[in-house]
Amino acid sequence: MDNEIMQHVLISTTILAPIVAAVGVGSVAFPFTDMDIVLRLWAGAFAGLGGTGLYELIAKREGTSKKAARWVAILLKKEEDINMTTIKGIDVSHWQGVINWNKVAKDGVKFVFIKATEGTSYSKLSYFKENAPKALAAGLKVGAYHYAKFATVAEAKAEAAYFIDSISSIGLNYPAVLDLEENKKKAKKKTLTDAAIAFLEAIEDAGHTAMLYTGKSFLENALDESRLKKYTLWIARYNSTLGRSADIWQHSDSGKINGISTKVDLNVAYRDFTDTENTDSPPNTSNTSSTSSTSSTSTTTYTVKKGDTLSLIAKKYKTTVKALVSLNGIKDPGKINIGLKLKVTGSVSTNSTKKYHTVKSGDTVSVLVKKYGSSTAQIKNWNSLKNIDKIYVGQNLRVK
Repeated sequence: MDNEIMQHVLISTTILAPIVAAVGVGSVAFPFTDMDIVLRLWAGAFAGLGGTGLYELIAKREGTSKKAARWVAILLKKEEDINMTTIKGIDVSHWQGVINWNKVAKDGVKFVFIKATEGTSYSKLSYFKENAPKALAAGLKVGAYHYAKFATVAEAKAEAAYFIDSISSIGLNYPAVLDLEENKKKAKKKTLTDAAIAFLEAIEDAGHTAMLYTGKSFLENALDESRLKKYTLWIARYNSTLGRSADIWQHSDSGKINGISTKVDLNVAYRDFTDTENTDSPPNTSNTSSTSSTSSTSTTTYTVKKGDTLSLIAKKYKTTVKALVSLNGIKDPGKINIGLKLKVTGSVSTNSTKKYHTVKSGDTVSVLVKKYGSSTAQIKNWNSLKNIDKIYVGQNLRVK
């Protein structure tokens, strides 16, 4: 065993002795017993901070080399953390222009976040409406993000309502994101954090997985991070290491991806948000609807089926996602496993007042007007269509 380990990584003989024997390293003497460092090593083993290999993490924390710390990782039998799996993704806005999504998918990109809205009015919303269905059709996981300008809770709620309404016609299968990276109105830390929470809660109530995107420095200095820990986190830091925990790391703003002519933001995710969860669909995406009907209010048990989301279950029982989360102690509203038994209090509602149509080959706005009896102007306004002559196969449009 390298003397460096003896000098820099103080490990409890009692804890490591059976592990040493199990992995067959041989007889090793550990003369030090610093339980604080042992506990921190174990914490590092389970944290996997920012995708950094465990041996790198230990090396940075304990002031030793990767070689010495890697031995510790082996002894702790946590090699899976050293080789942590990451998922390749990008995020785009109208600045990326026309995108060939099939080429993007073939380049190994698994997910994309597309800018949908900004403030309470955004002239480029049609870019999201046009590209999200195409990215989904190419097999990518698709999330949406909103660029925040708010400084108060009231402003945050207004922006959240605009964002949620704007993305409601698209069947997202990745998180809905609050992009909070500026504080031009100089709001106090508590006030800005209150506003962020109000926005994120609104996303959850709408049935989406809520995620916060921000810069490492902005999170640690402009916001009260301790109050935001329940939300999934996407951090921007253009550095060789992330240097903190996060669910997604935006590590570059100058990437090159096939199918995109401009530079693009590059990301790695440390968890698959669709791996064990059902994904959200737009409300009532079938092509038919009828007047809503309900049964008497009661508390019952509901078993999650394939295709269910908390949003859909909440609508079925005329309750809210927030109520289901509270009643069942759910930690992540965006993730519910098939077979999970949920307590539900509410009355069953089987239908919706709005009607949506999934665009098929040969469909035009004129065809939808005739089929559903709505006007061209209504369909254009409901779906923020920039050009009514451009609708795409797979696009979910509100038609009534």
